[in-house]
Amino acid sequence: MNIDILIINGSPRKNKNCFKISEEITNILNQNNISNKIFNIYDMNIEYCTACGFCEQTGFCKFKDDMAPMYEMFDKAKGVIVISPVNFDSVTAKLKTLVDRTQAIYASKYILKKPSIDRNKKRIGMYIAVGGSTSYETQFMGGQIVMDFFFKSVNNKLKYNIYLNNTDKLEYEENTSFKEKLKENLNNYIMDIKELD
Repeated sequence: MNIDILIINGSPRKNKNCFKISEEITNILNQNNISNKIFNIYDMNIEYCTACGFCEQTGFCKFKDDMAPMYEMFDKAKGVIVISPVNFDSVTAKLKTLVDRTQAIYASKYILKKPSIDRNKKRIGMYIAVGGSTSYETQFMGGQIVMDFFFKSVNNKLKYNIYLNNTDKLEYEENTSFKEKLKENLNNYIMDIKELD
């Protein structure tokens, strides 16, 4: 069975904000009969990209780890949703590792000109960043840059960027205004996904 939406949880912390957001997303997608899967990537074995050049010659990554089946999933999916804490104005290290490993897709498209992903297929992306501190100018900037590149690599139109801050004082579950914002964006996202059929 194909998985329509890949939900990537970039947080190592169980039962905290990103984890609970990913659970809420999967509940809403299930209610709308949209197949999905949560990838808690800190539970996965994903090797670092070593810039070995293998993908530039073959279009595929040499590592046979938990990332390997995801390449085909990115191709077959209708969309990807990424949730990540803000670490030093960027995404978590493990999420950046996953992003770096999409170099194999990038190389197949732009170096070999033999895409390993269907570039004509429309897919829709969503990025949710969760910051612990109160708002400041660069809080989400670094992570947004990384995510812009990631969604281009996996051929998703990044249509939704959602930021949550101040979770050190007000966690996701108590933040009713953000929960409404998330639900509204998810409803719009679901309508977009259904229009792809």
